[in-house]
Amino acid sequence: MSSSNKYHITIIGAGIIGLTTACTLLKEYSLNDNFQLIIISEKFSPNTTSDISAGYWEPYEFEFMDERILRWASYTYNIFLSEFFSIKAAQAGFMKMSAYTLQGFNGQNKDKNILKPQFSTLVRHFRMLDEYEIEMFDHLKPTSGYVISTIAIEVRYYLRELRRFLVQDSRVKFIKKKIHSFNELMNKTDVIINCTGLGSRQLTNDQTVRSARGQIIRIHAPWIKSVYNFDTNEGEAYIIPQSNSIVLGGTFQINNWNTSTIESDTKKILRMCSKCLPALKQIHYGKVQVGLRPYRDNGVRLEYEKTIDGINIVHCYGHSNSGITLSWGCAKDVVEIIKKLLPFDSKQHEEIINKLPLHEQLWRLTETNKNFFLQSKY
Repeated sequence: MSSSNKYHITIIGAGIIGLTTACTLLKEYSLNDNFQLIIISEKFSPNTTSDISAGYWEPYEFEFMDERILRWASYTYNIFLSEFFSIKAAQAGFMKMSAYTLQGFNGQNKDKNILKPQFSTLVRHFRMLDEYEIEMFDHLKPTSGYVISTIAIEVRYYLRELRRFLVQDSRVKFIKKKIHSFNELMNKTDVIINCTGLGSRQLTNDQTVRSARGQIIRIHAPWIKSVYNFDTNEGEAYIIPQSNSIVLGGTFQINNWNTSTIESDTKKILRMCSKCLPALKQIHYGKVQVGLRPYRDNGVRLEYEKTIDGINIVHCYGHSNSGITLSWGCAKDVVEIIKKLLPFDSKQHEEIINKLPLHEQLWRLTETNKNFFLQSKY
């Protein structure tokens, strides 16, 4: 039996935060035929900031690693891990691998050795590197480090599959449009979910939201099978494998709004990454991309607001470069707020939905894309 409650929800933003929130809403309101979801965005994949990201799970670049961050990251990690061990893995661009984080370069920063990170208990495998393992990276001369088991995602593939799942639901509608004010949606929806990332600076007049410019290089280097985060004399760098490329990075330039590639940044990234893996010195071609991360001084904003005009808004923005890492966890908390605003018969819903694995409850491959064949090149 379907619910008779008529609910209209609008999500603004169609990056990883917007689409995971949409999928979570469909999961929770799966029995409501009168439920309508509108997703409005100025840009859709493959033209979002999420598409450019390296798609690597690890909570970082947070000044305060509070309970919320760890809870969101843990929930997301477990979903990604389940998806890797499912039929989704190939089409959605999943890879499971080891990730090495090294601190110090050329023996510097010995007084600032890595402590065991707070998220170490969230992953399936974590180990501080001993002296013998540190010697593998003697050309960098790091002072400390750790290795974890993590997930990397080809985000453009993941967003493609999420959108395919959403499009097939008759209750979902996509609209390409820039929203300049929440008042444009007044009396047109029950709740607005703000997932606009950097756009929240103007939309909510939140001046703590600032651009963190990231430039990366995508190359073909199939011999690289692990993630490397490391220090150099020019700054921090990373090397992240994806299903069809290797991402070299990067930059984290606060208040830089330039979306054009900068040749000096490209050369710097190649120099830094070559110090970790010298074979990269032979790379002479790659796809250079720039994305503006939605950095927020006070971290992620996830909360409910009722405006003076009576508009119900749930904000979810300010994820900086951890949008992938926190995505499903944030989506879950957003929808928990929505469920209080727009209640339904949860008992009947749980009896049906709990028969499926969690990741299958959230989204499934569309019927037209299940016949996906992997072919050897040989």
